[in-house]
Amino acid sequence: MGHKNIRGAVCSSATALALLLSATAAMPVWAADDADCIFRDSFDTDDCGWGGRGSGTAVAVSSDQPYQGSGALLVSGRGAEWHGPQKDISSVCSAGTAYSFSVCARCDSTQNVTFLLSLAYKDASGTTVYDHLAEAQTMSGNYVQLANAEYTIPSGATDTVLYVETKSGSASFLIDEAICAKSGTVIDGPKPVKFTLGDVNTDGTINAVDFALAKRYMGSNFPNKTMQRAADVDQSGTVDLDDITWYQRFLTVQETAYPEPVKPPVEPYDYDPAMKFHAFNESVYLSNSAQAGKVVEEYYDGPKGRNRLYVYLPYGYDESRQYNILYLLHGGGEDETTLFFHKDTQMQHIFDHMIENGDMDPMIIVTPTWNQTGAEYFSSELRERVIPFVEGKYSTYAKSTDPADLQASRFHRAYGGFSMGSISTWGVLTNCLDIIAYYMPLSGEFRFNNYNASQMARAVADAIDKAGLQKNEYFIFGATGSNDMAQPNMTPMMNEMRKLSQFVETSDFSQGNFWYMIADGKEHWWQHVRHYVYDILPTFFHEGQ
Repeated sequence: MGHKNIRGAVCSSATALALLLSATAAMPVWAADDADCIFRDSFDTDDCGWGGRGSGTAVAVSSDQPYQGSGALLVSGRGAEWHGPQKDISSVCSAGTAYSFSVCARCDSTQNVTFLLSLAYKDASGTTVYDHLAEAQTMSGNYVQLANAEYTIPSGATDTVLYVETKSGSASFLIDEAICAKSGTVIDGPKPVKFTLGDVNTDGTINAVDFALAKRYMGSNFPNKTMQRAADVDQSGTVDLDDITWYQRFLTVQETAYPEPVKPPVEPYDYDPAMKFHAFNESVYLSNSAQAGKVVEEYYDGPKGRNRLYVYLPYGYDESRQYNILYLLHGGGEDETTLFFHKDTQMQHIFDHMIENGDMDPMIIVTPTWNQTGAEYFSSELRERVIPFVEGKYSTYAKSTDPADLQASRFHRAYGGFSMGSISTWGVLTNCLDIIAYYMPLSGEFRFNNYNASQMARAVADAIDKAGLQKNEYFIFGATGSNDMAQPNMTPMMNEMRKLSQFVETSDFSQGNFWYMIADGKEHWWQHVRHYVYDILPTFFHEGQ
């Protein structure tokens, strides 16, 4: 990784820190004539007519961390993601008219937060409709602008209410400078903040201010996890004297690059070289865990419009850590809710107990849907939309979502699926080997151009050759049941793969890269398949460290 040049004069640590802590405002947020303004709520003295949306939600003027001026509106007591601050704008904004809206929002949660600026109104039939005007993600401890310069309130709308919500979670947050102006008015606001290692105050440069902050909070609690993660330049998990020494040498130009990441020693994994199916204890693994993770509902821009996925975050998820990640797909006639919310799956409980019992390390599991694009063709949506969205928000081994960083972290990324999700797994394998190393096809063969078993196996081998990978750089662990309706098609393909030099058959991935497990008597049913995941997942992510 290259170094960051120091910009501007380097002042003393004490002076730089004093300047940082005394600064409370950024660029002016209003860049239009007063005549263009419909309302501007600065929250310096009162709540400007904003109230709480949702039971228990409270709003109050706060002098702590305003974006502009002396006050901001603190929103607390939220019980759901749609709870937040709201303002009735029926008396000042007309239906069928376009306006420019802007609100600045900030959250000091340990996780980055995606805010939505939304509008609720009643249509001509009296039905309440909810619409989103703007969306933006902010790093912990930074303001973000939610702005739409040309939003038209639908004709016939009544009881219009403007409100701010989050895509997930119920953490308290602040809003400031809520503005409505004539359509087309450009309202200035905080600029997007990008995470950079070493840039503790996220101002775009690494300088004495960052050094002062790292030194001040070393060994104690940083104001937020983003600051701590940035200060930990050697990525050891703690901000210590090694990091401080690097800042000193970097600011005096004795160092020009980041230190090599500190990696803990990796103990060899105790593989079973010929793994066979063994079921978990359902009375234990399907019960509620004392160390339960969290399932978060997320939305992203799919190829055919707004699309939903779910993200499992392990107990104690900490954005300052790095996590392996599995994308796990549903079957035909199912959707992104199947893996966590159907009685035959309940995978979150299984993952909770596997992590709690030490069966596997804490990891992130994502359940998208291939329903917009089709199972065979999901690889493009995965690469272009799903992975950038998820790994741009949650902490994985990818330093960024740039192609080079996704490729560099491929040994920490897996993809699998059941039935049509298994078919999608083969499609992803043949198109995403550069960014994914581990694959889990469950009860489904490679389906393409009516290929026979030999052609299917050959297509997978050709994709591996095209990617230029060595035999210890990709891993496939497939499974099905002997009575599974997919077994008669999947097994011939697996037998053909056994004949090809690209595949070394063993479930000890330190010695090979391919294993196929058949569970005696098991059928095409999630109640069986979830046991395959339990068997397979602990064998992933031990190679290529």
